[in-house]
Amino acid sequence: MPRNRRYISAVLVFIVAGVLVAVWVHLSPRLQRAPQREAVTRALAWLRTQQQDDGSFNIGFGHPAGVTCDVALAIAASGGDPAAWRSTADKPSITEYLATHGDEYATDTASTAKLIVTLAAAGLNPQAFAGTDWIARLQSFSDGAGTYDKGTVGQAWAILALSAARRPVPAGALTALRSYQLESGAWASAFGPDNDITSYALQALIAGGEPKGSPTMGKALTFLHGQQNDDGGFPAIKPSEWGTDTNGNSTASVIMALIAVGENPVGAQWSKAGRSPVMALSDLQAADGEIEFQPGVGNPLLATAQAIPALLGKTLPLRAQRWTR
Repeated sequence: MPRNRRYISAVLVFIVAGVLVAVWVHLSPRLQRAPQREAVTRALAWLRTQQQDDGSFNIGFGHPAGVTCDVALAIAASGGDPAAWRSTADKPSITEYLATHGDEYATDTASTAKLIVTLAAAGLNPQAFAGTDWIARLQSFSDGAGTYDKGTVGQAWAILALSAARRPVPAGALTALRSYQLESGAWASAFGPDNDITSYALQALIAGGEPKGSPTMGKALTFLHGQQNDDGGFPAIKPSEWGTDTNGNSTASVIMALIAVGENPVGAQWSKAGRSPVMALSDLQAADGEIEFQPGVGNPLLATAQAIPALLGKTLPLRAQRWTR
């Protein structure tokens, strides 16, 4: 074969190989989601058995509207409609429960913002739900310069809510949230550097327009790398006097944060001995479909609700393309 033909053939082989690799990289996350979709179907079926007759979901502490929002977000992430979920045909739906009890739940920045995110995900207009303009209520907590809350949780949810409602996120809101980051790269709860809180902060920053490759993101990812357990999952806090075993809530939160910042939670970079965070989360699913906080430990309702968006590869804020009602 003439030299130029051999050269052209080699170039073509190289190009084709490159295209095939690119196609595989693009498609492989979708292919890997098939088992997760089956897990989600089982988890949703279990969640249906947990709905109360008033339309809510209750884990026994805190206001039931909080976990009801988590369930509604899980339903929306799966393509379902929270308004269609009732314990029986003659009982209130999830959204009817929120319409009745939203006012008593949304009393601070975090709860108001979480309700807004939930309404937006369900295709409901947060400016006109149950006779209340929830965006206006959220703005009532702002200092006018972008600080909605002096704590990470409230500030992060406020940014997520503004993004979900298609409202501009003030630059000062991102500045405030960045300022809460610890030198370690984490954001803290009352108990110390916290993987769940860090994950919410990362999703909020991305939703507000933070560049994925910013120093803030880099520090946080370095922190999370140091938190990952050998089974691929994540605890809430490490070190901790309450133990550092992997739990479903924290692992789900970290998966969503990794996806938000452009990381691959099933890739080699986030695997230990071949085990990814997605595998660790999937291992916590019981035979009846529930996803446990830890095996035999804690209430599985919240873990199940929070795991569903993560298993589907979704991130906060979830939102419908348009308000439908």
